[in-house]
Amino acid sequence: MERSVPWSELQPELWSMIGKKLDTGMDVVRFRSVCSSWRSSIPPVSELELGIGGDPIYQRRVYLLEPPPPTSPEDDSRCPPSREGWLIKIAEDDEDDHLRGRGGRVRPFNPLSSRPILFKGGTFPKVLCTLDYRVTEIFVERYLIGEIGGSCHGEARKVIMLPDSPWAVLEEALVVGIFWERGLACWKHGDEHWYAMGDSSCQYDDLIAYKGQFYAVDRFGIVWWIDPSFEIVQYSPPVCGDGNGGDRNYLVESGGDLYVVDRYLDESQFSGIRAGAVRKAADFKVYRLNQEWGKWDEIRNLGDVALFLGNHSCFSVSVRGFGGCKGNCIYFTVFDGTPGGKVKVFDMEDRSVKRASDSPDRLRILWPPPAWIAPNGVALSPYSLKEPLF
Repeated sequence: MERSVPWSELQPELWSMIGKKLDTGMDVVRFRSVCSSWRSSIPPVSELELGIGGDPIYQRRVYLLEPPPPTSPEDDSRCPPSREGWLIKIAEDDEDDHLRGRGGRVRPFNPLSSRPILFKGGTFPKVLCTLDYRVTEIFVERYLIGEIGGSCHGEARKVIMLPDSPWAVLEEALVVGIFWERGLACWKHGDEHWYAMGDSSCQYDDLIAYKGQFYAVDRFGIVWWIDPSFEIVQYSPPVCGDGNGGDRNYLVESGGDLYVVDRYLDESQFSGIRAGAVRKAADFKVYRLNQEWGKWDEIRNLGDVALFLGNHSCFSVSVRGFGGCKGNCIYFTVFDGTPGGKVKVFDMEDRSVKRASDSPDRLRILWPPPAWIAPNGVALSPYSLKEPLF
């Protein structure tokens, strides 16, 4: 008969084995915060500072923050009937601040763009101690602005690194970036600069690390596998078999499956659109990889999952029970000349596109931050911002 053992009686070597299986830096922080024994069983995570050809790779993390579980009947009675959460992208200081209870100084960003959220003084905490909340790390966003080979290369809108474990070391790092101007480029430890890869005439739309491998998708919806030697091989036929695909493709992982999201712009605008204007997204189609049959299945209902398509990152969130976010929707940003663009929501059920700020029931996961985040315990309003957002 099996006997359960209190966690405090586990052998120290088991703590180390368990700790080394953690998938994210935030999980490591929380594991080490339990007690001094657990903290000493594994080292803190050291962020890899990647600098390729003298150009630093910037990193931000997307988190889902939720209030801590109730610790008393009084707390339980005050809990809202539905889950509350706040999706936020932050750049933060080192882990030791969190473990000492001081929190790390944070710079919050719109989760779907690189635009910082600028609060008026006193309306947002100066430090954010992640041990005070339930925290789920959703995505690690990396990007680069710099040069390659001595000539201006512009922005790498997405950079993916493998291994993507918190225990990765620089000597093992493999890096692939997708650049606005020259498509795909790669780097490994020991290289002095980026090296171009793939077909220079091919327009690649997105890049993802999926099950420890690199994948890219091009404008035609063809998914490419990038092997550890940086050879690029066609992985699948176009997601839209009739050749009538959309205008841009995104790669997203959800529930362990790989998805391609195909965005269609409003064709009725095409003939009369003025110079410099932005065509509106009119429709999206979602395809899931059927790994058993090696084909793409069109998905018409995402259930309780919402997809978020940003300019540096794409991710999914299960919103079951959330009162401020609707499942079966796609959140995306339209860059229309306004700072940071506008967040819009595509509803898979009725195929409508609406601005998120016009649908409060769909926006609360992004804005406003809930009362349990604000320093005075009062939910923030748009007037807490130095400039409009969303």
